[in-house]
Amino acid sequence: MSRQFPDLKNEMDQISVPVEKLDNIIAQTVSGTKMKKPKKRIVWYSMSAAVVGFGLFIGSAMVSPAMAKVASNIPVVGTFFNDIGDEGLKIAGQKGLTQVVNQTAKDNGITLTINEVFYDGTRLTLGYTQESLLPLGELERPVIKADGKEINFSSGYSGEFITPQKYKGVVEITPTEELPEQFDMKVQFDSVGLVPGIWSFQFPVRQSNEVKVIRLSEVLKLKGAELNVDSLKVGPAGTVLNMNVIADSGLFDPHNLEFYLIDDKGSVINFLNGRVNSETVDGKEYAALQRLYEPLDDRVRRVKVIPYRIEFPLEDLKEESVKLDNIQLPFTMSQGEFGEIIITDIDYTDNRTIVYYDVKSEALLDNYASMNPLWIEDSNGKKLILDEKPFAERIKDQSFKKEFDTGKKKGLTLKTRHQPLPEMFEGFEIEIPEK
Repeated sequence: MSRQFPDLKNEMDQISVPVEKLDNIIAQTVSGTKMKKPKKRIVWYSMSAAVVGFGLFIGSAMVSPAMAKVASNIPVVGTFFNDIGDEGLKIAGQKGLTQVVNQTAKDNGITLTINEVFYDGTRLTLGYTQESLLPLGELERPVIKADGKEINFSSGYSGEFITPQKYKGVVEITPTEELPEQFDMKVQFDSVGLVPGIWSFQFPVRQSNEVKVIRLSEVLKLKGAELNVDSLKVGPAGTVLNMNVIADSGLFDPHNLEFYLIDDKGSVINFLNGRVNSETVDGKEYAALQRLYEPLDDRVRRVKVIPYRIEFPLEDLKEESVKLDNIQLPFTMSQGEFGEIIITDIDYTDNRTIVYYDVKSEALLDNYASMNPLWIEDSNGKKLILDEKPFAERIKDQSFKKEFDTGKKKGLTLKTRHQPLPEMFEGFEIEIPEK
């Protein structure tokens, strides 16, 4: 599978936290107190939905004639994001909101092209193609400057091989500070895979004006923490929730806090990625949280935000399993405190196994049932993941289906594990203006 995080530790080590962003909430509680040297943390991560949203695929050394035909048309100027597995970027491309760059740089036998960029205040995304004799594909972390000033950011990468020598990829950039509505962007890559070189690009970037910014002053009291909701940004390619948390250090970890975003039709909006900037001062942890979700339907007039957290035990979680050769349906598998899974049907094709199941749980689930593990292992204990569909798909309510790359194999084992039940907090609603 194409790696979304080539080296997460390296990524984090290179990010300096803009502490000034936290000054306001710190000043409210520690005014006039001598501060100890703060402990700083920044975490950027992407949950399961983001993997699906970015469309991670395995690069193949062989391509079909149909894929070769597709490859001959890449890049198509102005439509780069249209066939990316990210609904928000598809919408942006279809609405003509992306900016064509089409700049190429060559070094050490590798050609990089920045095809398009999208920026709307909720997302900053680069679409690129890479061509080389060997199938390299992955880029290393670039240096990025806005109007000549280097920015701090975290990043996610995804893509697929169109041919063994051509790779089409996406770089999702999450700055730690707000960027101007319009700026001159310079991007420099110093290596592709293990091959060093210099691939430098410079182009103007302007923010799409189709983003609604809803300023909020919602304050929630949690157990051992206070949550201050700052804003909701609603754009054609994504929805961003910005919040601040003040927590008792050691009693409440803001990094374990997550949020369901639910529209007025009751649909759970898929989570794409999140970021946490935090520091600890005199026993208090101050954190700035950002969550990116898929775009809202234009007809949505209200969303509900439900905070929750899940604490995993230190010991290994108990597994449940059943052999598929002689399974009798329906079959129930316990997930401990979380609830249970009822396997209702199983379809077999020449190369796949499709499992249909219902989830019986008090917990809410996103559209990919990302908190609800279910997998198949072969007789050697190898997990058989379908790379283009690594997660489940909601059919209706709490009914899902999941596909596995099994081929014509016997001796398969279906597995799940016991899960702790998330701790849910009281939610709040946000009105979405029509204009």
